[in-house]
Amino acid sequence: MSSSFCWRTPTACLAFLVTPLTITPLAAADRAVIHEIAWMGTTHSANDEWIELHNPGADAVYLGGWTLAAADGAPSVALAGVLPPGGYLLLERTDDASVPGVGADLLYSGALENGGEILELRDRNAALVDRVDAWYAGDNPTRATMSRISPWAAGADPGNWQTSTAVYDGGRGTPTRVSEQLNTVETGPGAVNVYFNKDALPPYGLGASPANYYVNLEDRLIARLNAAVSTIDLATYELNLPDVVAALLARADAGVRVRVIADAKDVDPALDERYASFCLYLERLLRGLDGVHGTADDVAVFSDAPIFAVVDVARRVAAGLPASPADLPFDAVIVGDQPMSGHVLSYGELEREPDDYYARGPQMHNKFVVLDGTWVWTGSWNFTVTGLYGSPENQAVGTLGGNTNHALELRSPELAAIYTDEFEEMWGSGSAEPDSTQARFHGRKVDNTAHVVTVGGRTVEVYFSPGDGAIAKLAQRVAEDARVSARFAVFAFGDQDGGQDLVDELKLLYEGSKVDLVGVRTSFVVEGVFDSLFWDQYWSASIPMTGRLPSQPTDSARWANPAPVLKDDEVQKLHHKYLILDGHTDSDPMVVTGSTNWSAAGEDTNDENLLIIHDAGIADQFLQEFFVRYAQAGGELPCGPVCIFDDGFESGDVSAWSSSIGG
Repeated sequence: MSSSFCWRTPTACLAFLVTPLTITPLAAADRAVIHEIAWMGTTHSANDEWIELHNPGADAVYLGGWTLAAADGAPSVALAGVLPPGGYLLLERTDDASVPGVGADLLYSGALENGGEILELRDRNAALVDRVDAWYAGDNPTRATMSRISPWAAGADPGNWQTSTAVYDGGRGTPTRVSEQLNTVETGPGAVNVYFNKDALPPYGLGASPANYYVNLEDRLIARLNAAVSTIDLATYELNLPDVVAALLARADAGVRVRVIADAKDVDPALDERYASFCLYLERLLRGLDGVHGTADDVAVFSDAPIFAVVDVARRVAAGLPASPADLPFDAVIVGDQPMSGHVLSYGELEREPDDYYARGPQMHNKFVVLDGTWVWTGSWNFTVTGLYGSPENQAVGTLGGNTNHALELRSPELAAIYTDEFEEMWGSGSAEPDSTQARFHGRKVDNTAHVVTVGGRTVEVYFSPGDGAIAKLAQRVAEDARVSARFAVFAFGDQDGGQDLVDELKLLYEGSKVDLVGVRTSFVVEGVFDSLFWDQYWSASIPMTGRLPSQPTDSARWANPAPVLKDDEVQKLHHKYLILDGHTDSDPMVVTGSTNWSAAGEDTNDENLLIIHDAGIADQFLQEFFVRYAQAGGELPCGPVCIFDDGFESGDVSAWSSSIGG
């Protein structure tokens, strides 16, 4: 068993030698308990059984390899994920409808016998943690659950259970799921807050900056929107969250100037349901809270190319819009080289006058918001149902079952001014109304912003694509600043253009050579997780980094010593775009983040934003999240100076961890 992060290099472990971890062993019987059991089902169905676990302690419990099983073999549940301090884990039988209105953290199969069961909670070493050997409480006629009184008393103590009296939609009980963990949130000038929508491992951090995880990103964004008093500028690749739309409409109705830049998809809203939904929400914004286009409460909308209104009557009525968009301007235009016509939501950037617009192919891929010239919101998360919840059903109960994402908010007037300049370059003006003749998107943009600011004492670099050479700057940071390690979680990482330079610089650090299949391992650490969708693409950086032959010729050098970079094992997409350099060291720890995919399109075609944040605390928070993604993909993790895991548990045995808990 590895005894510390010094398993590779002393420098990487310096911070730990100064501030060692102190982790309570997991096997203690009071660390997680069986807390509530609906052995009788609910008023909706006797089959709607559920079980709740609880962590009454002050430290997180890591459930990879744990089991909850009945003596007769049913149910038998393989547990996974992170149970936060004071947190609850809700297990629902068969499907997520067992507890109405409350999202499940895990699903299981197998019925509980009404006459009683012996349930045992065991840790990864099969050590008994908690046990219930009879139904000491609960009531079948009223569907009242059996609920533990004290979480510190033995599970088999008959006097420590009661019949629930609290009412919920299903009978009597208090079903509770894993809760949002907001641990490091700043509000003052210079604040930088990072939010992860899946799980994280705070004990893998240095202690001063525990990560924020299981965060509902929509709620955090809406809270920021609701606080705006003068201006909101929002650039979005997609938007189909009705509560976000409602928040924007409410602020516009309150007199806040709200401007929205959207991506004009190269699809037909008559055929594509998701794009149609996007267009319908854009029209709601255009009409304002009163639903009437051309009044004072309207939100101004612009895009890189023309967007037209949906004309399907049923879709419009279902979206709360007038049956016809006849009050919107009708126009016939050229988009790229194609004639198009319809009721216009947004005209876009003119290529040639009159009425000749650029094609829809390139993407306005940003997802940033600037509020009151003070706060900047950015990150990997698209403002969508799939990006956070995964499905409308999950959304209805708040289950974070969508893509694995993160978001950041930074309080800095200087940074906000830079993002405003980028917004207005695309918008074409500094006023409330866009200007199609002055707007610049994609390859027409120029490098016209500052690139370095100080936010709360942290050096922050900011680059926009195309034009600023963002991926090239990323490769430069690796070449000039990285000394100890590079760890990343990324949706799309290509080995073309700027991406090739990044791959080569990492190869040089990892094995001392940029030559194909030449190199000798150094002490430099490279670990990463790729989204499975792009793992085997011929242009994926995973190909040369693992020494594989691409299906088509590329210019990238294959690594002689395959790096431990892995294909993700997430529930949905791994949508991150982050890189951590020299985290947990005395070097210059930094995090690269933003909307930018590390690809040719991300560098040369799509509108993107990329941040490089030089800060040990921010790097620490990203590492806490990275280690879950890496372990879940099958990666081997080091132990801290005080091993997180109990005796006999080797690092690397944690591949069963799952981010499905709480999402």
